[in-house]
Amino acid sequence: MVTREDTKSRTTISRRDWIEAAYGELARSGERGVGINALAARLGVTKGSFYWHFKDRAALMRALLDRWAHERTDEMLARALGSTPDPLERLRRIQALGREVAPIDRAMRLWAQHSPEADEAVRLADRALLGHITGCLDELGFAPGDAHLRALLMLRAWVGGYLVPSPDADGDPPGGDPYDRTLGIFLARPADS
Repeated sequence: MVTREDTKSRTTISRRDWIEAAYGELARSGERGVGINALAARLGVTKGSFYWHFKDRAALMRALLDRWAHERTDEMLARALGSTPDPLERLRRIQALGREVAPIDRAMRLWAQHSPEADEAVRLADRALLGHITGCLDELGFAPGDAHLRALLMLRAWVGGYLVPSPDADGDPPGGDPYDRTLGIFLARPADS
């Protein structure tokens, strides 16, 4: 039986509202922290609202994977790359945006360790990102194999940056902006012998 409160919930809280609330919780506390009761309380609605939009928690989790994959492959890269023709600036933007989305990216990668669906989403997103990084390196004049290897190392270093905390007490090593220095190291070419 549908109550008046459930009807009100359906008209005020959309499927997208549930997904966004769950996405925020995923970033805060990981995949296991995404619970229907907690989300309903956060949204100020009953669980009936949830079941109006989703069959079960698994359906919500699939929607989260879709949301994240879309953001990583489309929205994120479009924002990062913008309209700049400069490949170095695009790499800086990708690196900066990676720091911005680190909490959700970290949660997704941890989820992917025990979920084939999350693992596939992460792999698809990483392939798209790797293609963009490789393209920038190609434009900067690196040989194709070298560009791909450097792109892979850059992606791994950037992801490792938020999966592995700095062993330094103050966080960043001395000597200027560590992000620019890191990018400089990846773009360095061996000296001619």
